[in-house]
Amino acid sequence: MKLYTTMTSLALVLVLNSSPVHAQHPDTQFIDPSGGFTQVVSTSDHGVKTIYVSGQVGSGEDFKAHVESAFSAVVSRLESAGASVDDVVKIRIFVADFDPAQYAVIRETRLRTFNEDAWPTSTMVGVESLFAAEMRIEIEAVAVIADPDVPGARVTIERIGPSNGFNQSVVVTANGSRIIYISGHVGQGETLAEQSASMMATIAQRLQAAGAGVDDLVKIVTYITDYTRADASIFGAARNEAFGTENPPASTLLGVQSLVRDQYRIEMDAVAVVSDSNNGDFETEFIDVNASYTQAITTQGSGAKRITLSGQVGNPDDDLQTQANLVYANLRRRLEAAGASPADLLKLTIYMNNYQPGDASVLAIARQNNGFNPDNLPATTLIGVQSLYSNEALIEIEGEAVVTGR
Repeated sequence: MKLYTTMTSLALVLVLNSSPVHAQHPDTQFIDPSGGFTQVVSTSDHGVKTIYVSGQVGSGEDFKAHVESAFSAVVSRLESAGASVDDVVKIRIFVADFDPAQYAVIRETRLRTFNEDAWPTSTMVGVESLFAAEMRIEIEAVAVIADPDVPGARVTIERIGPSNGFNQSVVVTANGSRIIYISGHVGQGETLAEQSASMMATIAQRLQAAGAGVDDLVKIVTYITDYTRADASIFGAARNEAFGTENPPASTLLGVQSLVRDQYRIEMDAVAVVSDSNNGDFETEFIDVNASYTQAITTQGSGAKRITLSGQVGNPDDDLQTQANLVYANLRRRLEAAGASPADLLKLTIYMNNYQPGDASVLAIARQNNGFNPDNLPATTLIGVQSLYSNEALIEIEGEAVVTGR
């Protein structure tokens, strides 16, 4: 069953909540809180534990040392939540000032880190900057395991299309639904329009191979090099042609420094959710549907309701603090429309245009202004990008949340 809810824009006056707000889910663990985020957030739903690892950075004298220590940090964070590299279903790799020649180091380290029969999906993009100037690489991860504390807990993970250290897609079946993670895909062609069409045709093929279709997409993230506003129109036309406009996925569009090879201008990774054919108790709701994307999408089988949010932005004419305040207000509003609250957030990814290390301080103020819990914050990755949808937009945040299941 698919439901559609459209909201009109409205102004919100949010009152600062100075008292601690406790997590709503006793089965959610916040492991190693670290200032404005938590290193690992693990939530157990009907015996299935999903683990979100914040972006992990490396250190060392050269790029290889940074890469190896970043992957090692991911492994350590997984182990702190009772998981291993064999349980990872998705990684995203962000590299500051990426040179295509560096990809060999990343590929070889990824091959050494993950076992061949358990390669995750993977996306790798070159970005303007990471949290601090000395950081070279950042890696975030999602893992899924059967909760050892729940008797009879079961999860099935199918990995499709192995390709030199990663799989083209990974399918997680549990609690009446199948979550399909799609690796970052590029397109072929001379122009952005040609590459966009080719890329989305490939993603449609990956979905079909996993037993889904484009109508089942709940989230896409698109990375475009040398981005201009004109590119948004070119990509948008191709996206609408490939995915339609009736129930578009949640979406984030980013201008990035580079992709794996210089000839590629666009890359997209994706997530789809469908019903497990063995359990028909499944619903999808599209909330605040626009012509080309949906602000929030909820999916629910026999377990918890999962909420996927589009990248939220502020008014590009405002300064950074004002934009950040509105972004967090928008996050709260989207969550409330989906029957959730900021306490239900498990993962945030923050993208900042023209990022400077001191800019991160505005996030704490914006969280406080909008009543976000300072004690149990989600896993978080912060990335400096070349551009957002507008060159004047300075911050965009996407998120994932879970609320109590049936």
